[in-house]
Amino acid sequence: MFIGREREFKRLEDFLLDSDKRVFCLYGRQGMGKSALLKGFLQEHRGIYFPAYKTTEDQQLTLLKKVLNIKNADSLDEVLKEVSRIAGDDSFAFVIDHYGDFAKTGDEYATTLHRFLKENWSDNRIKLILCEDSYLTANKLMLSAGAIWQDFEPETMEIKCMDFYESARFFDDATPEEKIFYFGLTGGMPCYLKQLKDSIESSVENVFLRHTSEMGILPEKQIATELREMSYYNRMLITLASGKTRVNQISEDVKKPKDVVVPYLKKLMSIGIVQKENPITEKDNRKKTRYSIVNESDIFWYKFIAPNMDMYLCGERQRLLKEKIMPNVADYMRQVFIHVCKDYMIRRAADPDFPARLYEVGNWWENDDEKMTTAGFDLVAIGENKDAPAMLFARCFYDDEPIDMATLKSLIDLTRHLKTSDNTYYVIFSKSGFNASAQTAASAIKNIILISMKEVCEYKSNNKM
Repeated sequence: MFIGREREFKRLEDFLLDSDKRVFCLYGRQGMGKSALLKGFLQEHRGIYFPAYKTTEDQQLTLLKKVLNIKNADSLDEVLKEVSRIAGDDSFAFVIDHYGDFAKTGDEYATTLHRFLKENWSDNRIKLILCEDSYLTANKLMLSAGAIWQDFEPETMEIKCMDFYESARFFDDATPEEKIFYFGLTGGMPCYLKQLKDSIESSVENVFLRHTSEMGILPEKQIATELREMSYYNRMLITLASGKTRVNQISEDVKKPKDVVVPYLKKLMSIGIVQKENPITEKDNRKKTRYSIVNESDIFWYKFIAPNMDMYLCGERQRLLKEKIMPNVADYMRQVFIHVCKDYMIRRAADPDFPARLYEVGNWWENDDEKMTTAGFDLVAIGENKDAPAMLFARCFYDDEPIDMATLKSLIDLTRHLKTSDNTYYVIFSKSGFNASAQTAASAIKNIILISMKEVCEYKSNNKM
């Protein structure tokens, strides 16, 4: 059963019905469910799905003819004429998955397809949908100003990880704590979500600890399809997963100068593995720039498995699970909880009873260069309340004790380092709830909002994102 991706499905439908758009470029890292989305789309709409393959011209042509169920065609021109015949007079989607392999088959493949769309399919009944896994290939062949398809002003869409609420449809019967863990383990990637089992430990085993030959979408394999020199990329990602996020920390850890580290980080950013962050109110403050791994499943791999690769490669998977992973997930789970709370705030802000409409959700922090430490909020949101500026400051506690009044006060005190708006709200998310003093304060002070992990996990939005 095809789960989720309603927004992406709707965009494809709008494209098919658009009288002006003729090319749709779809891209995103491997494992995001792009092929499943396209196949699901073609179950409800007329079209052809062709998965290109790294091969020679004659073999590529043979594969395409098999998909079209034709025999008498000796060139790509003749095959595309058959597409015209099959399409008839109604809207028809011609989908080419792994487009880079199609374009690289021969010198004329991309130009012949381009010419047919421009001349033979000029009535706009045949729509072209191109799909690619590699960010670098997608940029070169589909998205950049020099790409052959740019004269059609193509519709473009990156398929990203599912958010917490989309992902939770794969593990709807789990407890709140299990839901947070499953989202962290999979990072919202459909390829991992489909591998979840009926317990946390068996899910970890099935997603990451099976035999290496069975696992074609591990973070390292994904990065290796885009970049070379994997040794330093892997080392930097282990450093980032350990919590060292500033360039000078990374430089010291990998024993490379900063002017070498930064280009490596930029490469990882270009393929969606790493992101650069600044405090939400200090976007241009380079002294506070830090880097982080985008996807929680990548963090899991580089935090728990890559540093213990000796055990992994020697087949000591159960020992790795019992000794290195399960006893040390608390800090990791706290970071996952922050991400889940961010997804909650973004969705909840669309409800009329939420205190503000949000423009942006990020965070804010201060660096102590002497102690090499960082302190700040977990989430800071900027928005408006009744046409007036509003700010929300949040902390997310993944602890076993209920939150007390002292914790509320520390959050409020921390905001004194910032220029706040008249509409300022303080939000506390807690795994273990709140004690009586905190609840009393929140009921008396309208701008203090307490939200339990159970409330976050059980939230159901009536708004389509």
